[in-house]
Amino acid sequence: MSNPWKKAESVADLGNLMADWLEGRHNAYSPSSLSNGPDEETRHLVPVLASCNRAGFVTTGSQPGEIVRYAGELCEQRAAVEAWVADKRLLDRIRVDAKRAGMEIIVHRADSGWRDGMVVTRVDGEPCTWFGRTMGRRGQIAYEWPGIGGRAIRELRRSTYLTLIDPVWGRDDRLWPALANAIR
Repeated sequence: MSNPWKKAESVADLGNLMADWLEGRHNAYSPSSLSNGPDEETRHLVPVLASCNRAGFVTTGSQPGEIVRYAGELCEQRAAVEAWVADKRLLDRIRVDAKRAGMEIIVHRADSGWRDGMVVTRVDGEPCTWFGRTMGRRGQIAYEWPGIGGRAIRELRRSTYLTLIDPVWGRDDRLWPALANAIR
């Protein structure tokens, strides 16, 4: 089976492939540990995530804000998304709209090393998942995008890695409209 990711020549190509994956158009080999589609909890976010990817905000991880009981444990999540952005104007619009919506914004600079990030999931009060963690630009690209084309890798190296997190546990109605507004 052909690897569509290997043919990616730009961040825009990666965004289109990610949008297609989110919408179920392909489930071929994909970068990192992507499954055959988004998790069930994320299905309601597919329209905005696919639009973001096609606009150049190339997502590598996201989760809704929610508070649920699962197998007897209290699971709390903050709405969060991580993405690569090559277009500086788009980056500026996203940052402005995210700030207006009250989001935490983590910009990973090209020369930044390891960063702990922010807890976005707790299970019975204990930290479980972090967003905004990074192992430095080259390490992050190698981890998230194995098997992509060399031209796309070079463009990622010049791009910004951005994390947006709603600081309020369980809230799911601020981050996604802010993103939708920024990509218009």
